[in-house]
This record gives sequence, structure tokens and C-alpha cells, in this order.
Amino acid sequence: MARARKKAPPLTVSRPALLARGSDSEFRKLIHDLIAYSHKLDACRDAFAAIAGISGAQYEILMLVSRADGLSIGAVAARMHRSGAFITIEANKLVERGILDKAADPGDGRRVLLKNTSKSFQLLERLAPYQQRINDVLFEVLDAKRFRQLRALAAELVGAGDRAVAMLELLLREAEAA
Repeated sequence: MARARKKAPPLTVSRPALLARGSDSEFRKLIHDLIAYSHKLDACRDAFAAIAGISGAQYEILMLVSRADGLSIGAVAARMHRSGAFITIEANKLVERGILDKAADPGDGRRVLLKNTSKSFQLLERLAPYQQRINDVLFEVLDAKRFRQLRALAAELVGAGDRAVAMLELLLREAEAA
């Protein structure tokens, strides 16, 4: 019986900048490294949330509001790339526990702003030593210049990710119709 010749899998990218010597292997390594790192970030987020006694999504909401007291549901939803309905449900849980407060936006009474409470500040004080130690390790490979570069790249990648997901939704509809 003849053995089949090993056939290389098809390329997963076509942009020349993402290919090394005609191969997508370096690109694939990057994707797997980014996914692995995102799992580590999720694990850290979930651990911080557990220390605070809240969910991972609630922790993200708390951290966003803590840096901009008086943040609208829409602004939180946009930053987290989640629906306003999801943010409303999770924020209401934090409000019920006294961790956040809701107030009418003085500039637009129809909008609700999420605000810090004394309990949120107590939680943040309790979390800070853990966050500092873990975040210092998570990003220990960065100096100030590389940090600024990574921050800029991450913002650009999130925008590209939004466009890719929108395109993916279209492609999925096309595939379902075929």
C-alpha cells in the first residue's frame, strides 16, 4: 500500500507581512501564544474577582468604574465589547450588593451612570496588593517603551478584532446559506 505524501495544511493568512518564507507557522505560533496568554489573563481576572467575591465580568465593570467614577452603561459596554443589556444585569448585581451606585447623568437625565461607593473603595484597597504583585509578574518583560508600544498595538488589534468579528458574522451567514 502506497503511503500518502505529507501535505502541508493550507495557509491561514495571505498577507505577506504575516508570512515567513511563504509559511504561516510563525503566525500560528503567535495566535497560540496570544490565546494562551489570554487564558492566563482570564485566570488572573477570575482570581481577583474571587478575592472580591464577585464574578469576572463584575470585576471588569468595577475596575472600569473605579478609574472613571460616573461611567455610563453604554461606555462600560463599549469598553468591554459586551451588550448594554449584559452590563445592566451585571451592574445591577453590584448595585444590589452596595459595591456600585447608580445615578442619573446630570447632563442627560435619561442615562444612568455607575458610580463608586465606599464599599467599592474598600474592595479596591483589599485587591491592590494582589493586583500589584500579579500584574508586575504578568508584564515583567516590558520596559516603559515596550509597554507604550504594546498598549498602542493592543488598541489597534482590538479594533481589527471588531472588524474581523463583523466580517465573520457575514461569512457565517453566507456559509449557512450555501
